[in-house]
Amino acid sequence: MTVLKHITAWMTALVMMLALVGFAMMFIPQYQKHSANEQRLEELRRDREREENRLQDLRVRQQRFQTERSYVRKVAHEIGMVEPHEVIFRFYDDENHGRRRNRD
Repeated sequence: MTVLKHITAWMTALVMMLALVGFAMMFIPQYQKHSANEQRLEELRRDREREENRLQDLRVRQQRFQTERSYVRKVAHEIGMVEPHEVIFRFYDDENHGRRRNRD
């Protein structure tokens, strides 16, 4: 009987180990999928925050365009627009062979 008890104990341990391995094989892919989804969610949250900040900046700029004449003039000058009485001076570098110099 002792041999039968040892065989039964080993079989029970083997069945438990197989069940544990089977459970792990089912659980690990789900955990990896969950982790990937969590990372993607965090990326989307960062993207959303960045876009909300950008939208807020655009709203501020829109408000300034509607209320501040000096801001409109500043932006117009930045894109090369001038009023009829203004004169544009462009400076070129000899080193760049006649190309415009950056105005940094």
